[in-house]
Amino acid sequence: MVILASSICTKTGKALVSRQFVEMPRTRIEGLLASFPKLMTPGQQHTTVETETIRYVYQPIGEGMYAVLITSRQNNIVQDMDTLHLIARTVSDICDVADQQDVIMHGIDIISAFDEIISQGLRDNVDLSKLRTIMEMESHEEKIQEIIERNKEREAKQELKRKAKMFEQQRREAAKRGMDPNLGGIGSSGSMLSGGRISGVYEPLISREPEPSRSFAAASPAPSSAASFSSGARGMKLGRKPKGADVLGAMRDEVGLADNFANNLNISEQAAPVNAAPVVPALPPVDMKDVHVQIEEHITAIVNRDGGLEQMEVKGDMSLIISKPEYSSVQLSVTTDSSHNAQVKTHPKIDKKRFQAESVIALKDPSGSLPLSQPVGVLKWRIVSSDEESIPFTINCWPSPTGSGTVDVNIEYELTDTKLELEDVVVSIPIPAGVQPTISDVDGVYEVNRPRSTLDWQIPTVDTSNKNGSLDFSVPGDDAGAFFPVIVSFACKKSYYGVEVSSVTASDGQESVDFSQNIALIPEQYAVI
Repeated sequence: MVILASSICTKTGKALVSRQFVEMPRTRIEGLLASFPKLMTPGQQHTTVETETIRYVYQPIGEGMYAVLITSRQNNIVQDMDTLHLIARTVSDICDVADQQDVIMHGIDIISAFDEIISQGLRDNVDLSKLRTIMEMESHEEKIQEIIERNKEREAKQELKRKAKMFEQQRREAAKRGMDPNLGGIGSSGSMLSGGRISGVYEPLISREPEPSRSFAAASPAPSSAASFSSGARGMKLGRKPKGADVLGAMRDEVGLADNFANNLNISEQAAPVNAAPVVPALPPVDMKDVHVQIEEHITAIVNRDGGLEQMEVKGDMSLIISKPEYSSVQLSVTTDSSHNAQVKTHPKIDKKRFQAESVIALKDPSGSLPLSQPVGVLKWRIVSSDEESIPFTINCWPSPTGSGTVDVNIEYELTDTKLELEDVVVSIPIPAGVQPTISDVDGVYEVNRPRSTLDWQIPTVDTSNKNGSLDFSVPGDDAGAFFPVIVSFACKKSYYGVEVSSVTASDGQESVDFSQNIALIPEQYAVI
């Protein structure tokens, strides 16, 4: 009892994207999808068709396209319908379902989403929020490679500074001895011993300095010129690879990739023992009733480090899922926050005038009905603001170089929209790679994320009783800009626009109908840059 294949096809049965979960040749899946439209009966309310051996579970997702699950006849049809709804919503998130070419262009992303939803023909325990998190995750090896490249650049800059300092020191010493400083070294006067013979070859003092330790701590003072001529000193080998330069070639196991890299670079870093919270939390599933309302908002808030608002946008939609025919024409009473200047659109079948006058979502045609067992978008809204007061959750980051090789960083948060309750809040602050921050004060807990080179500040709950908090720490360095962008993630079960269904009634407006609803405010992009 497994799912045989998941596909996106045209109304003529042409496969656009398909993923098979059992051994099946391409000609077989193309034949199954080609025969699928011939089995459909025009005008039927059902979204399944069957043959003697298989079952097609399908849903229209755009103009002339279907999302199709091909399963065995013994499969649980309810679970298959739930899986199909998740697939349809995921495909809509990834690409424009009104354009077949856009679906084909995003084929790899769609197949990756199929693999996250269905594993070896069985549905995985994921919802849309968790799936978005998985799809947005960056490659672990790519992040490690970026860390390696940044450290190579940093080492090269440090090496250049060290060489410049040594050359300057050599010129000063040459000037003291009455030599031409433009010649650059004592060896140019023929006074340097090399293997018992007088050498007239220029050998700068830098060649006699021991190889520096590859670490990110503050550099130790340069050795004296006398020490540079000690008998135990070793000449610098030009072109020698620094430790850790070939670290990626030595690391093969992905599990130990970050730790091996840190060890090869002689980075000493220990994370504080805290209970780590998930970076992008997922809301718990909701027990769906025969009438289920799904309210989902995506918020984008970009603030510059001086506190100015760069971008603020909230996009939301309300979907309705009806499981029984007798509830296919219900009416929804909706409450919203009128203080927000929102652009609102209703489904073409919804009575827009009645919604504007009474905040009731109802069909224009009382005798009409909504499709069964599939999410139907009945309401959409969009809020765009340039007012800094509209940001529901603010972050202030104040890095202050001390002048002694360290930077003190103070970060504060404030919940300005007190009707919201944020859970599992994570504020990720970039820190220099390989350093261990010194925490002086923290509200909540923290964790050092080595692979991403971030300090993750975690606050379990932010509400009216805990609407302010701060984190103070210091790290070696002198660049105040190294602590941006600050990325924020959280989970929230309330709507920024204040959208909520207060009651559901039958089409006559008299009989009350039991319903369930799920509200989620999801941070699409929430950052201080």
